[in-house]
Amino acid sequence: MKTIIKNSFKDLKQNYIEMQQFLEDKSGEKNINNKSKVANDLSLLGDDNYDMLKNFITKYNIDFSDFKYDEHFESEGELFSSASVFLTILLIPLYFIKIILFLIFKPFSKSHSKTINDFNFFIKEHKSNKIDLTMGDLITFKIQGKFSLRENVKFVLN
Repeated sequence: MKTIIKNSFKDLKQNYIEMQQFLEDKSGEKNINNKSKVANDLSLLGDDNYDMLKNFITKYNIDFSDFKYDEHFESEGELFSSASVFLTILLIPLYFIKIILFLIFKPFSKSHSKTINDFNFFIKEHKSNKIDLTMGDLITFKIQGKFSLRENVKFVLN
């Protein structure tokens, strides 16, 4: 069952603008909206999202006692394990060759250049099973004063 929060349109709009500005300042990104994801869209990863959350909690006096960081974000160590760093270093020369081939084929063949550009050296893209927080979640936290995902709350205008 969703928690119902009564709020005025003016207050919701003010919280939206304030949170948008806060995230723009922390991420350097523009065009942030209610569905913008902290890690995936704003590139606040590892220590960056941890610092952002710490500033958010302090600035808005939020109770995050029910928040479990590891359910929502990957730590710096999970993001940059020694194996992934080593593999990336090994593949740097191949990425340079890929870029050169792409630039050579681009003027002559769109299909070949697309194939070259899409080639990923048989490395699977990392898919996270974490529940990335959105700007809407942060607005909900700010209004409620405690951790709660946006999907569990219904805002009603009064």
